[in-house]
Amino acid sequence: MSTRVISGRGRVRVLAAAVTGLALVMTACSAESEPSDEDGASIVGLIEVKGDSNNALNDYNNGAEMAIAKVNEDGGVLGKPLEYQRIPASVTDPQAARTAFLKAADENPSAIIGFPGGGSLEALTRDVDSAAIPMIHVSSDGKLARGAEAGSEWLFSINPDDNARATNAVALAQSLGAKRIGIIATDETFGRVSTENSMKAIEEAGLQTGTVRYVAPTVTDLTGTVLDLRDSDVILSWTFPNVLALQMNQMRQNGIDTPVIGGNSAPLVAANNLVEGPAIQPLNGVVPCAPALGESEAGRQFAADYQAKYGSIPTPSATQVYDSVRFLAAAIEDAGTASDHEKVASSMRSIEWEDGACAPVYHSDGAQFLGHQMVAQSFAGEGSIKDTFTIAPRDEG
Repeated sequence: MSTRVISGRGRVRVLAAAVTGLALVMTACSAESEPSDEDGASIVGLIEVKGDSNNALNDYNNGAEMAIAKVNEDGGVLGKPLEYQRIPASVTDPQAARTAFLKAADENPSAIIGFPGGGSLEALTRDVDSAAIPMIHVSSDGKLARGAEAGSEWLFSINPDDNARATNAVALAQSLGAKRIGIIATDETFGRVSTENSMKAIEEAGLQTGTVRYVAPTVTDLTGTVLDLRDSDVILSWTFPNVLALQMNQMRQNGIDTPVIGGNSAPLVAANNLVEGPAIQPLNGVVPCAPALGESEAGRQFAADYQAKYGSIPTPSATQVYDSVRFLAAAIEDAGTASDHEKVASSMRSIEWEDGACAPVYHSDGAQFLGHQMVAQSFAGEGSIKDTFTIAPRDEG
């Protein structure tokens, strides 16, 4: 067993724990020195942009396009430009999601990125296994972990395990003085799994679960729901960006300033100006990163470049896709092939990549979660990072 530590694009060193290290080094060096006669590497992004659906935003695709430009500026992959194709993929319509995935598989790319919502993937395990193409999904759904009920050896998550988000959200709520924690969640896989994890974490922390409300992903009025949640000291919001924005705006309209803790929807709401002025002040998020606020030089540089190009601060979602593309480029380069999916997946499991803009280091654990860091971010004022959490690796299953 070995871990190849990669910093930047071309510097690889092999760390061996036994006498077999020499053989592993020789194998890696031999693979790197062999010229590739294949077509160039390619990635398909199963990603929506504004106009594809009511929930769609441009952040994910912005991150992908910036990463493709960066990789190719630095010399491409295996000496050739990295190609990128976007295929819109619904996070709420399972049949449309399957159609999009099968279309992506037909392209036979080196790898696939996409599906911010884990529910879209849970029904596609057989298709993912049949396609046998490495895929990084932008979800923290624990059911998609390798060895879990909807997992696959071909699926990797750029996020940490979703159990960690719920646990850290409850810890943040407790630090805000909460004794009774309410929950609003979209009535789909992400919302229900996050709620289940949160209720378990609330109980383990010795706190009380307040009102819990499930709402449709397309809901247009939350007045009754936000009024019901007035009995809570802190509200956890496991919802899509459009629902979180509606919640924050209608809380403000009804004079409710209870602290709210969300997930990746929180920075999407803030960056896309979906919340009206002071309504955003109670909002917090437990998210993978806050590149514009963090200490990472790579993160701050990406934030500056993103703002110069798109006129807004990058969200964790944009930053994670940016890192996903570049991680894949490093893995393909390390594998020495753009078309042997088994070798690319093996490289994804073994390399430790140290050039991230979101997480400082990405490496696969047994469940194939690549990210192992989260931060607690406040969106009051200019925004701030309130805490940083290191997430323990998860075993397969």
